[in-house]
Amino acid sequence: MKFIFIALFYFITLCSSTSLFAQSHELSLKQLLLMPGKLTSAHAKIENQCNKCHASFDKSNQSPLCLECHTKINKDIINATGFHSRLSPDEKGQCQLCHSDHKGRDFNITSLDVDHFDHAKTEFKLEGVHKRLSCGDCHKKADKKKEPFSLKLKAGKCLSCHDDQHNNKLDNKCSKCHNQTNWHVSKFDHNKTNFSLNGKHQQVACKLCHINDVSVKIGGKCTNCHLSKDKHLGVFGKKCSSCHSEKTWKNKHYDHFKETKYRLVGKHQKLTCSNCHKTPITTMGKKSKTARTCNSCHKSDDIHSGNNGAKCQQCHNNNSWKKTTFDHNDDTKFKLQGIHKKLHCDACHLPNSLKRTEHKNSTTEIRKCYSCHQLSDPHKGKLGKECQSCHQQQAWQKQITFNHDFSQFPLTGAHKLLVCQSCHDSADFEIKEMKCSSCHVDDDFHESTLGKECEQCHNTASWSTWVFDHQTQTNFSLEGAHHNLSCNLCHTSELSKPLLPPKLCVDCHQHDDVHQGSFGQDCQRCHNRESFNDF
Repeated sequence: MKFIFIALFYFITLCSSTSLFAQSHELSLKQLLLMPGKLTSAHAKIENQCNKCHASFDKSNQSPLCLECHTKINKDIINATGFHSRLSPDEKGQCQLCHSDHKGRDFNITSLDVDHFDHAKTEFKLEGVHKRLSCGDCHKKADKKKEPFSLKLKAGKCLSCHDDQHNNKLDNKCSKCHNQTNWHVSKFDHNKTNFSLNGKHQQVACKLCHINDVSVKIGGKCTNCHLSKDKHLGVFGKKCSSCHSEKTWKNKHYDHFKETKYRLVGKHQKLTCSNCHKTPITTMGKKSKTARTCNSCHKSDDIHSGNNGAKCQQCHNNNSWKKTTFDHNDDTKFKLQGIHKKLHCDACHLPNSLKRTEHKNSTTEIRKCYSCHQLSDPHKGKLGKECQSCHQQQAWQKQITFNHDFSQFPLTGAHKLLVCQSCHDSADFEIKEMKCSSCHVDDDFHESTLGKECEQCHNTASWSTWVFDHQTQTNFSLEGAHHNLSCNLCHTSELSKPLLPPKLCVDCHQHDDVHQGSFGQDCQRCHNRESFNDF
């Protein structure tokens, strides 16, 4: 029965794949039937030699045959070197656990799981920054003939991968200064050299001093490095430490009073040397003298243009130039009150307004608002120059004391609640007539047909509340149901057009006549004004 099944399988195989038979005519029938697929391209040349890899198709006998060809790996296992020698006893020498074949010409027989590969089994254990690298960062397949992960590294030999930044000036034991945690952080002890690093020097990178060659000995003087940056151009010699320190170059311990007899106080203490010593440093030197008067340095800053003299200390001090000791109330004839207290000097005193040396001799006419505010007078002089009659210094716009009741138009009713701008659309507003129509001509929906005496019906308390009496002011008295009607029920046309008083009911109710005129026009014979339905 078994023989029949094998023969049948062989027959079907021959019928379905004649090309396979043509390529494998040298294989035995048993080999042809049991071969699961084509070998990888590396083993293609021995595809018809099963005994090269298999011994009676027993898996336990396959690995020794693998090692007969792969002699380098076999040598590593014997000598306990290389990756394969570090496998566990159950894995060592069992090639089929990681490698398989008969899966086609393009199958990668040496593929591995890079996400779970244990690099510690190689001769180079990954530590520090190396743990974060991907395989391709080191294993770059430059030669396609070589296996992609066959990079041979020597343990502890950093230069196998890394370029020598020191150009062979130092030995190849990089671990003396560097570590795998951070390559740029060096543990080199500079204090063992002839120049200990102190202060700011401790924060400086090596290449900032050792520009071209790290092995070059620079020396222990400041000028060995900082000569080209010496702002004094050698005038003060080479002993920089007499003024400067390694902690910070800018914080100098130069005693200005001791060396110059000019004591720095107030704001002067915070200035840099170049703020005052603006002459070329080569001509200044130690013995250069700067005048001690304010004007010698601050002449260009004098906003008074010399009109107030050179004794700046009468008003100003060294602590703050802007905070002056000038008292406007005591030193002038114009006391500052209200908003004037908050103003800066140049808000009133324009650059050319002070011609004398003392503030009290101002060129402006004091105590007159118009002296300063003429151009900003929105009334254009129509209300005179006595601004204080309405305004005050506390707040020019918000606190106005003008009493409208003393004018030709006293404010009553709703007018009292309005702001000035509601009526006075401009500051020089004038009213020709003291009539409602002077302001409310656009609000008159009667279009002047009822005259300009609006107060006959309306009042200032509320425009909507009016007192029109239909009984006395028209020729049609409202009686019965007419008394409760709203105006627009009868006055259907515009209120600007007068409505003649009706003589007959049909003058208004013609469309309401259900009799259609068959009973005449004297509706009062049956109906009354109390209710149309009562008859």
